[in-house]
Amino acid sequence: MHGRASAAPLFRLILVWLVIFGGMYLASLYDFHLFHSLAELFSIVVACGIFVVAWNTRSFGRSPFLLFLGIAYLNVGVLDFLHTATYKGMGIMPGLGPDPPIQLWIAARYMEAISLLAAPLFSRRQFPPRALLAVYGVVCGGLIMAIFSGWFPSCYQEGTGVTAFKTISEYLISLVLLAAIGLLLQRRRDFPPQVLRMMIGACGLTILAELSLSSFTTLFGFANQLCLYLKILSFFLIYRATIQASLSQPYEVLFRDLKAREQALSESESRIRALLHHTAAAVIFLAPDFKVHEFNSGAQKVFGWQRSEMLNHNFLARMIPAEEQNAVRQTLEHTLQGSVQSGLETLMLNKAGEEKVLLWNSSPLHDAAGQALGVIISGQDITARILIEEERERLIESLQAALKEISTLSGLLPICANCKKVRDDSGYWRQIESYIQEHSRAQFSHGICPECAKKLYPDLYKK
Repeated sequence: MHGRASAAPLFRLILVWLVIFGGMYLASLYDFHLFHSLAELFSIVVACGIFVVAWNTRSFGRSPFLLFLGIAYLNVGVLDFLHTATYKGMGIMPGLGPDPPIQLWIAARYMEAISLLAAPLFSRRQFPPRALLAVYGVVCGGLIMAIFSGWFPSCYQEGTGVTAFKTISEYLISLVLLAAIGLLLQRRRDFPPQVLRMMIGACGLTILAELSLSSFTTLFGFANQLCLYLKILSFFLIYRATIQASLSQPYEVLFRDLKAREQALSESESRIRALLHHTAAAVIFLAPDFKVHEFNSGAQKVFGWQRSEMLNHNFLARMIPAEEQNAVRQTLEHTLQGSVQSGLETLMLNKAGEEKVLLWNSSPLHDAAGQALGVIISGQDITARILIEEERERLIESLQAALKEISTLSGLLPICANCKKVRDDSGYWRQIESYIQEHSRAQFSHGICPECAKKLYPDLYKK
């Protein structure tokens, strides 16, 4: 059942083309100019349609490949229109002869082949659309002027038929199209498979069309008809690969570049997450409403919370003491406006409710349009360093206070050789004990040495 269902659309498509080609064949029997005009009108409408769709959707992030083809095929359509209008027997521009329409055909095919070769190079590479449109306009205008002024090489002469330039050009155009197929295959990852197959098919049909013209002998012969049939099929595939595919399958064509960007962004975000995870410093990313969007391993080590416990929680309410919240909020708001803050010391709370002193910086994060995405906080815990510095200050103060209480004995100190009294600064003789106690923190306790005891108390000493 599935095979029958999938074969039904193909059968209908073949039936439609048989009817179209049958009708065109009948038109060629009635009048070749009618057949030729219908075939060329189809390609002109397709060329203009590709441009209209590509140009008017260029701001939606579409693939540059489609926009490049749209601009190229607009100019190909202009050359094909002039080819149709100047075709011998049309009567629109009488007196031109058979050469200018063939020259316009060759010019259009050169432009088409070179554009198909260059288009894969712009599968991802952006370019200024207006500048490219101007370049193609100048080239197209130059070719038209060269043809109608006689500077373009002759392609057909009455009596002798096609020239060597025309025959060589058919083969050169085919070689360029072969190179385009090779480049498409080389860059096949840049295109959806269906679009790639249709682009290769369009190039292949155009090659067959050009090779069929290598046996061209008359303006109204079978080779000319076969070439037009092949050209119709080629432009139909171009239509399917661009307009229809881009409108009916937007998820493959319209957003392919977006998917690639999302993948690149995801890879970049993974690298940044890995870098943050292995950074020793505490790094916290806050959304514009100051909710935690990222909490790295350094922050987890400092504050004790796991990343899952902090995500989407308000940074100020959970980590900043109430008395510090207004000041920190103002700092973060200034950062959101583009001001980088650095060297800030703030008390922050860990999971246990203990205060930590953090030396931190805050930087704004904006997107390409300048819209604030949030604030990045990075810092280190300096609580231990602050405690050490405070302890050192207390020790220094204690030593300084001790030094103030200690008076030093220095200089020449007069002392009696007999009674051992000391003369102070006022000229009074004082006991040495009282003088030293006054000028130092020393305290005296009295006793008798063995020699004095023997001398003063001989009887007691003997006992």
